[in-house]
This record gives sequence, C-alpha cells and structure tokens, in this order.
Amino acid sequence: MNKTRALIKVLMVLTGLFASTSAWAEGFTESWYMSRGRANMDIGNYKAAIEAFEKVVERNPDNREAMRSLGLAYEKQGLKDKAIEQFDRYLNKYEDDPEIAFKQALALEWSRYAHREKDVLKYYRMGLKQKDDPGMRLRYAAHLARYKETSPEAITQFEKVLAKDPRSVEAHRGLAKAYAWLGNNDQALYHTNLALQYAKREPGDMTTLRAEMMRGREPTLEGTLGVLIQPEKPFELYGVRLGSRGKMDLTPFTTSTLEAGFERFWDSSEGALGGYISLGTQVRFNPTNRLNGILEYHGVTEADGLAFKFEYIHESGSFSIRPGFKREFKYDSFTAFIGSRASGQLIGVARSHQFYTTVNVSSDQVQVEVTPFVGWVSAESLSKNEQAGLDMKMSFPLQRGEAWDVSAEYLLYLTHYGSDQSGFSPSTVEPLPGGYFSPRVFLNQIPRVSFVHTGENKNEFYFAAGPAVQYIDETQKAGVIRIGGDAHASYTAQLPRRLLLKTLADFTQIAGVYMRFQFTSLLVYTF
Repeated sequence: MNKTRALIKVLMVLTGLFASTSAWAEGFTESWYMSRGRANMDIGNYKAAIEAFEKVVERNPDNREAMRSLGLAYEKQGLKDKAIEQFDRYLNKYEDDPEIAFKQALALEWSRYAHREKDVLKYYRMGLKQKDDPGMRLRYAAHLARYKETSPEAITQFEKVLAKDPRSVEAHRGLAKAYAWLGNNDQALYHTNLALQYAKREPGDMTTLRAEMMRGREPTLEGTLGVLIQPEKPFELYGVRLGSRGKMDLTPFTTSTLEAGFERFWDSSEGALGGYISLGTQVRFNPTNRLNGILEYHGVTEADGLAFKFEYIHESGSFSIRPGFKREFKYDSFTAFIGSRASGQLIGVARSHQFYTTVNVSSDQVQVEVTPFVGWVSAESLSKNEQAGLDMKMSFPLQRGEAWDVSAEYLLYLTHYGSDQSGFSPSTVEPLPGGYFSPRVFLNQIPRVSFVHTGENKNEFYFAAGPAVQYIDETQKAGVIRIGGDAHASYTAQLPRRLLLKTLADFTQIAGVYMRFQFTSLLVYTF
C-alpha cells in the first residue's frame, strides 16, 4: 500500500513537471517568435516578420502585440486586403488604439472599399474617442457631410475643429456644404465667405455653391411708380408716388431695403406734396425663424408721418406663425391720411395701431391663413378708438397644369370699432371727425377665383376677382347688407439685361362708401 502511494506521488510530480515544462516551452516559443518578428520588422524583412507573427497568433489569438504587428507587417509587404482583414480582427477586440483605428479608416477610404463607408465612420469615431486629432476629425466630418441625414453630425464635428482653429479653411468649406444640404443658405454663405477670406482663393465647387446660395438674394435696384384713385366724396383721395428702392444683404443673415422718393396726394379742395423714406431689415436666425422690421416716414402729412411694422416669423413645414405689431396710415380719405384744415381746425391724420398674430396652415387640399388683431386708431383731437377683428383667407386648388393654376378663394374681414369716427367736420357727436371708415361692425366676405399663368420665359400673370358681400352696422343707421367687389391683377415680365418689370392693379369697392383703384409698376435691375 505504501509503495502504491509513493508511486502515485512520483507520477503526480512527473506530470506537473511535464506540464510546467510544456507551458514554459510554449511560452518560450511564443516569445521567440515575437522576438523574431520584431527583429525582422526592424530590418524591413516583412515576409519573415509575417511568418513569425502568424505563428504567434496561431498559438495565442489574444496576443495583442502580435495581432497589431501582423497587420502592420501585411501593410508594409503591400498585402492591403490582408492588412485590412487583420486590423478588423484587432480592432474588434481592442478599441482603444487610435493610431490603428485612424489607419483603418484611411485605408477604407479607397474607392475599391466604397461599400464599407459605414466602417469608415465607425473607425473614425473609434479613434476620435481616444484621441482628439483635428485632421482626422475633419476627414470624419467630410464623410458625414456627404449625406443629408448625417449633415447635422457633420456640423457638430466641423464646429469642434473650429473651436481649436477658427481659421480652418477646410472646416468652413465643410460647414458650407453641410448647411447647404440642410437648406440653411445663410449659414452656408457665411462659411463660404470665411473660407474665401482665409484661403484667398476659392475652388470651383465652392464658387458654384456660392452662386447657388446667392440665387434670389442678389442686390437689386428698383424704380417705383404708384397711382391711387378714390373718387367718391367725402372719402375722396388721389395720389401719385415716384421713388427708388435698393435691396442688398449686409451680412449673410440680414437683408436690408432702402426706399426714398416723392409723393403728391389731393382731393377736390386740398393737396399736399412731400418726400418719403422707408428702411426695412430682415434678420434670419435660422431657416425657420426670422425677424422683419420696417420704418417709414412721410413728409406729405400735416402731422405724424411715422409708420412701422415689426414681425417675428416662425415657419415649420406646412405651419407658420407671425406675431407682430404695426402702425399704419389710414388711406380711407385725404382727411384720414394727410389731415384737413378746411374747417380751420386740423382733423383726421388717422393712424391704426395693431397687435396681431397670423397663423398659416397649408396642405395639398387647402391653405388657411387667420389673423386675429386688437388695437386702436388715433386721430387729431380725438380719443383712441378701440378696434378688434379677424382677417381670414382660404384657398382651394381647383386645377393645376404646366402653365395654369386655378384656385377658389374665400376672404373674410371682420372689424369692430369702439365709436364711429368717419366725420369730416368738427363734432362732439358721432360721426366724430376722423375721416376714416369706422362702423361699429364691418363684415366683408369675398368669394373669388384666382388664375396664375406662367409663360416659357417665367413671365407670370395673376388675376383674382369676386363679389364682396358686406354687412355694415353704423351707430346712426340700422345694419345693412350691401354688395361690393374685389379684384387684383399682376404681371411680371423678365426683360433682357437683368431687368424685371412688374405691374400690379387692385380694385376694392366698399359699397355705399368708396371705390379704390391702385396701380403700381416696378422696374427691377438685379446685379
């Protein structure tokens, strides 16, 4: 029994000794092949290095150095496909090696590996996670900017590059292309300009992009002629306006207009001549949000020749909302607009002040625009006249063709005034001397049909007309329903040498009160 136990112990010792010797031998072999591989890499004998590293990986697939070195040896030997396959295996296990991740991304950029674009992005992300390399980040962002769906991430990456190097020409060019993909022409043009500023030269694709971004926003110079005819007394008013207007982008995010000229207005007994000036600016925060403002002054009026409008616009697909505040002239009569001293006392000079919000919703079947408003009208020697109301327009496409579009429209205007200030002589009872049409309730409904025809040279003709069914409720009279009218026409002609001619004509009839005819012609030169 004792001999048996002794024999078992001897066998166990021998087994352990053999196992240790085998492990040592295996480790020695792996170490020997690693040393051989390193030595051959140093002397440029990549074929022998490959054989050595393959032996190591065969014996120990988890040997990180051997996996990495084998890929490098394949690369040095010119075995591109094998190197890529090996680096795929290596990076699948070890994601914390930015040098190899970037190397793999660059290798896969070759056209023969175009089907592996997703892997290019994956390896750039892997490398950038470990190392912030601006050059690699630029290449990664450039790949992202090729496609609309990845352009937002491209913008983020280009911005990170600019945070370290604000004068990076490639980052600005990349941002310009990415923003153009997303329809943000302002930002695209902004970065195109910076790229040119820092590089002092511009490649052809950026010149083309700049031209695309500037389309429709080129500087213009316009000559304007306007005529107003409103013959019914006492709401009588005639006018002629002659002016010039210029428009240009001061920055990629702002567009400014300046208009100046002379105008003359008169009625049967009085007249006035003076100059006017108007300044408008649009500030675009992004493609869906902008701010419009316009300020104008007319010297033709007896007093208070200031008007303005400020409006914030948010657009999102088929929905838009435009809250704002405006101060407008009342063109209901010479007295309302200019002011009258026929009685020895200045009366009229009516100005409307409105807080409003315009909401627009559109689809293929219908377009609806609704504008509720509240405010007041001021006039000389009178207290404020409160007003509130609602404007609405609905449009239904009836027929669409290559040249003609036909639509049915319904317009509604509802206004309530606190008092009737439509008088033309000093008075302490209604109608008070404001000179503008202001019944307690005025409801105007206009069903009409509109036609748009576009010619081969992009010349466009527009016409819309229909009857106006009006309800008028005045203090002195019972409410009545009357029939008026409404018509609008315009023609736009593209002329040679960057010239455009646009003519507009409008007709409005407020039954039993006045008819108004307006004509405007614009001759536009585009630089």
